[in-house]
Amino acid sequence: MREYEQSETIAAPANEVFAWVSDVENLPKYLPPIKDAGIDGASAGDNPGEKVRMHVEIPDRGEFESEGYFDVDADARTMRWGAETGRDYSGRLEVSGKGDGQSEVTVHLSFGPRSVEGEIQEESSDDRNLLEESLAATLESIRRQIEEGSGKLAPPSPEN
Repeated sequence: MREYEQSETIAAPANEVFAWVSDVENLPKYLPPIKDAGIDGASAGDNPGEKVRMHVEIPDRGEFESEGYFDVDADARTMRWGAETGRDYSGRLEVSGKGDGQSEVTVHLSFGPRSVEGEIQEESSDDRNLLEESLAATLESIRRQIEEGSGKLAPPSPEN
């Protein structure tokens, strides 16, 4: 299993940041490939939380519909998500206070053998890691939305 983790400091209180990032309607505002997202009932099987449906557009791969689970623990300021069936993919986002009205957002991604991680890395040149770039774009998009009210970054393309 491949793991990726990055953090970003945001100039806003942790509770405010978490309330914004954990609202499923805001996912398209900071996740580069997400065009639309919404809750669609309870999650399937043993997955926690609710089922989320998303319209996704990935450069050079096209557009498609995706579904997974989305679980929010407001007390711990943690949210978890992942694929419901057929893929080994999950993530976790945590928001912690840093003092002086700042917070730290940490995103951790896990990709198993049935995920798209291998395909994405094969498309990357030797000097680039598209998943690391996507994670950085997500965190920068969160910072930009909360601190500046500006838009999200575009998803990285293997061609750039």
